[in-house]
Amino acid sequence: MSNARIMVVEDEVIIAQDIQRTLIKLGYDVPLFVTSAEVALEQVSVLRPDLVLMDIHLNGDMDGIAAAEEIRRRDRLPVVFLTAHSDEATLSRAKITEPYGYVLKPFEERELQIAIDIALYRHRSEFQLKQMERWLSTTLMSIGDGVIATDMDGTITFMNRVAEVLTGWPQAEALGRPFTEVLRLVDMKTRERVDSLVERVLDDHLIIELEPDTVLITREGRDIPVDDSAAPIRDEDDNVTGVVIIFRDITARKCVEDKLRHLAAHDPLTGLPNRALFADRLAIAFELAKRHPEYRFAVLYIDLDRFKIINDSLGHLFGDQVLITAAQRLGEHLRGEDTLARLGGDEFVILLSCIDDILDAIHVANRILKKMAKAITVDGLDVFTSASIGIALNAPRYERPEEILRDADAALNQAKTEGRGRFSVFDTALHQRALQLLQLETDLRRAVERKEFQLYYQPIVSLASGSLHGFETLLRWQHPERGLLAPADFLALAEETGLLARISEWVLKESCRQLRAWQKQTANTALTVAVNLSQTQFLYPSLHELVTRALASSGLEARCLCLEVSEEVIADHATAARILAELDALGVQLHLDDFGTGYSSLNMLHHPPIDVVKIDRSFVQPIADAASEKSAIVRAILSLAGELGKEVVAEGIETADQAERLLAWGCQYGQGYHFAKALTPEDVEKLFLYPASHPLQAGTAIGTPLTD
Repeated sequence: MSNARIMVVEDEVIIAQDIQRTLIKLGYDVPLFVTSAEVALEQVSVLRPDLVLMDIHLNGDMDGIAAAEEIRRRDRLPVVFLTAHSDEATLSRAKITEPYGYVLKPFEERELQIAIDIALYRHRSEFQLKQMERWLSTTLMSIGDGVIATDMDGTITFMNRVAEVLTGWPQAEALGRPFTEVLRLVDMKTRERVDSLVERVLDDHLIIELEPDTVLITREGRDIPVDDSAAPIRDEDDNVTGVVIIFRDITARKCVEDKLRHLAAHDPLTGLPNRALFADRLAIAFELAKRHPEYRFAVLYIDLDRFKIINDSLGHLFGDQVLITAAQRLGEHLRGEDTLARLGGDEFVILLSCIDDILDAIHVANRILKKMAKAITVDGLDVFTSASIGIALNAPRYERPEEILRDADAALNQAKTEGRGRFSVFDTALHQRALQLLQLETDLRRAVERKEFQLYYQPIVSLASGSLHGFETLLRWQHPERGLLAPADFLALAEETGLLARISEWVLKESCRQLRAWQKQTANTALTVAVNLSQTQFLYPSLHELVTRALASSGLEARCLCLEVSEEVIADHATAARILAELDALGVQLHLDDFGTGYSSLNMLHHPPIDVVKIDRSFVQPIADAASEKSAIVRAILSLAGELGKEVVAEGIETADQAERLLAWGCQYGQGYHFAKALTPEDVEKLFLYPASHPLQAGTAIGTPLTD
């Protein structure tokens, strides 16, 4: 609810400030935050907020749960708990305060906003309902509710106007009729009649309330959910002379309750079942399969490829529309007994019930892949986001439902590893790979702390003179058990786990520091170093600041730093031109890496900030045959680059013949095994023992054969 006033209670000042800024950005009024329960109780009376966002664990004599209980009792305000603790004991204590929600740390802005909006909506609805109930109670004698009175035999003796409207019976016709004929009450679920109301009152001489889900069937046959009670009518001598039934239409309350129940079990963006509801349905299918071994079902775990890029470059509102459209496509042609749910972010899951075999699931997966390959249009803009799918079929080996979901997720990771836009079916080998991947993730996190990463440097050479022009930085991981690992073995995992930003920052800083040290050592200030930027790094919001800091801390001139980006990175992002311009303004060189492998390669050469084009090694290997198709492509690239004033580096040169041909065709620089392999910093310093003008020779004893 926009403009709602919120009070934040958090004893960590930095976290409290961050929450305050986030809430203000989301449109809420957050005049202040407090750091203790005692101050919170004082300020609630002053600020009169609409909602209190309360940390459970607070410093001081009173914790958040005790404060929430006092606020609920004294001020009747909604409290949403903010906590990093979800243990059963804490949650059991917290339930006593009747909280309006929980937000577990760490959280995303959207999770926080949804929790707050639901809490405000629920509190407002409950307040309205309580207000309505108080009003009905005070106006009972003014016929605010339906009122029917009977004698000892259950015959109607009185009926007010509201009762006439609700039942459809005019009082003139209802008088003298049996109570059960006019006020026909049934159980909503079983449809069994509730006929014993009057008898129970007369027998017990007590007020009797109807069970929940009681429905009044009107004279016209309509169902009206009602809440009612019956009490004995007593004369002045306290003798029971009849029964009075008071009832009201609770359709509005039922609608609110149904809406709240729906919100608790469904994703607010797409309207699909959420994780909790999916888990319930998966558990039902699992139990059914245990009782009936012939029953088969499958779980399809679905992830939208490149969605993060769309979200980061086009905004969350745009991304939300993509998710809504994707959800609609995923749900097309599913059967009524199947369940499509959104687990969060861009992850969806499908429960295919009652299938014959794995082929049914594969058929559905292929259909989804075909649908998701089509463009999604939002506000006139077409975007493409394929899907990767992991499939797991139920089997006797599973002991718990969540194990099937786990294996579907493992199959999904396999599909993404194999190239995305495809599906993978889980098998036991995948489970072992998943365990290995989990161990690798643990090792990777430790590697950051233990500084196990190393940088190697591959020389870039002038083809004309053979002199050293610069280096390309190559990242390596010295794994304590598996030895030296190339980036292909761990970078994707680093990106998925959020460690790539830290690793990339270190690579950039260390590359700049090392090159500046070598420049001083050799008195060659023209040496350059090239650092590769992935898609994630290129779109990193603080890239400009990161580069600036790396240059400043090392003392390296900007012209000596070369940032390499692939043509895919430039082609796929609307913000690429802006980012390239910002980097160009810093004075760094911009290299177009792996040139020739994309579908729009020649168009990339027209980007003004691009200084150097790097021809991919796949085009260099076949040029021994000057008449080959790839030789013609290389010559065309060199010719066009020359006309546009851009220099060219050829990758993967392994023979003198390749180097000579490239030089003859106009290529300025090259790198590859013909000159040197990837070198450690110590090997590079050995290289400096050669005269600066001496050509680098193939087959040198220094270097490592690892390639990128």
